Amino acid sequence: MPKRRYTRYTFEDTQRAIQHQQWQAGVRVIAGTASANGRRIQIYSEKHRRNLWVVLLARSSHWYRYCLNTYDCGIEAIVAGTHDSCVSVPILAMDTLEWHEPYKTRFEHSLPLPKGLDIRQHPDRFELFRRSHYGHCVLVGALIVGRQEAIDRLMTFPPRTRRDIEGEVRRLRHRRPGRPLQLWDTIPKEH
Repeated sequence: MPKRRYTRYTFEDTQRAIQHQQWQAGVRVIAGTASANGRRIQIYSEKHRRNLWVVLLARSSHWYRYCLNTYDCGIEAIVAGTHDSCVSVPILAMDTLEWHEPYKTRFEHSLPLPKGLDIRQHPDRFELFRRSHYGHCVLVGALIVGRQEAIDRLMTFPPRTRRDIEGEVRRLRHRRPGRPLQLWDTIPKEH
């Protein structure tokens, strides 16, 4: 079965993309800084003009899936195959080779509610997009970081849908039981 557009992004693809598209993305991978599992590397970013510790993810929504938002893991940015969420660190999306600022979504212009428009009777662009898995991840990420536009949009949903999304947000805000994603070969020492 062929992969669909959204599911084709894997960790391995992101790993290969950052190695082969460094020049186009405006970054340089610092040699010898990769963790044993390859999830964490250090890059030099021309945009930020400094070295950054980054985590490689297939999609930026995996930041919440792996609970990286719940503990201080020393990560300063994300390199993701695609940007499908709203997180508190900068993101380099390898599918577009663009940096996205913290707390911003890829579709920034469509998240706020249109003024004076009833979403239930006249769905806007984001309302149609939200019903896909990709759009759902964008909305949930914006709710986790507390964006007012996402909260306003959530209040327009039917009660059952709103409850389900609020439950998902509560669950993703807290660390799940079990071993966290290993990013460091050894625990970094506090200075």
